[in-house]
Amino acid sequence: MGTHETNALLVEQLIDLNSLVAGMTKAVVEAEGLNESQANLLWLLDPGAEPVSLKQLAVRLKCDPSNVTLISAKLEEKGLAVRAPHPADGRVRTLVLTKAGKKARERVLAGAYGRSPFRVLGERDQQQLHRLLKKVLEASEPQR
Repeated sequence: MGTHETNALLVEQLIDLNSLVAGMTKAVVEAEGLNESQANLLWLLDPGAEPVSLKQLAVRLKCDPSNVTLISAKLEEKGLAVRAPHPADGRVRTLVLTKAGKKARERVLAGAYGRSPFRVLGERDQQQLHRLLKKVLEASEPQR
């Protein structure tokens, strides 16, 4: 199989995998009263990490910052997050999980991990796949 065919096969498999993961997590996300966009944003808000600006969240989600503002507002309405100034630069707005948001995030992550298609891979295979995907993503960074 040539490079073109292999690349086409990999893209097709990633599309299938994306659909599979979305389907597996749908029930967990819906149980929390969230849509996919809200769940994706909730997923990115790691309570153990430094606060991330709304602009950086838009870059991570590959969407317009105004979309992050709308999704943030919905999470605020649900009592899951609050917009707050960045501790290092008060001009920058961040989104921070509330206590309820942290619990909801834990449930979404636990549900997603429990249904993960990667469970069929051993630790070593998962680490290898992680390294390969990381390499592809890092090489594609300027294009993303």
